[in-house]
Amino acid sequence: MLGYMLDVESRDSLLNVAWFRKPFDCYLHITRQNESQEKKIDLVETFNYLLGLVIEQQYSPRAGFFIVKGRTLQGEKTLIIWRDLDTTTDTDLEKLMQRNDFNPRDQEFASIYINGDHHLDNLRADDERWKVVMIEEAFKRQMFG
Repeated sequence: MLGYMLDVESRDSLLNVAWFRKPFDCYLHITRQNESQEKKIDLVETFNYLLGLVIEQQYSPRAGFFIVKGRTLQGEKTLIIWRDLDTTTDTDLEKLMQRNDFNPRDQEFASIYINGDHHLDNLRADDERWKVVMIEEAFKRQMFG
């Protein structure tokens, strides 16, 4: 249902990558009764839903960042780091990772999702997928298969 609604409502702007630059200020033009309205879209909640994530913890450690920890329906422990790319840098991301003891090389999380480009170490989780994944790529894959 969500896929259908987003497909219909966002026909002219399917997966606008600019949304992920400022994921906390995402708006979509929606037409209701021949009237176009701008509606705020919760990308964090939508992504959690698309992954089938059972949320264990979510918090904002500092301005410009939002962290979600949970498990997929398959039981894989997952970390999602959202950031405002206009107000945070790669250095900020690296410091956040160190302060919170998030290490892509350890086995704590099966998958780590981060929006935007980054310079974090990445490992193959198995023969077919990387451990650290861009949210934009995963969102597109989950939405449009």
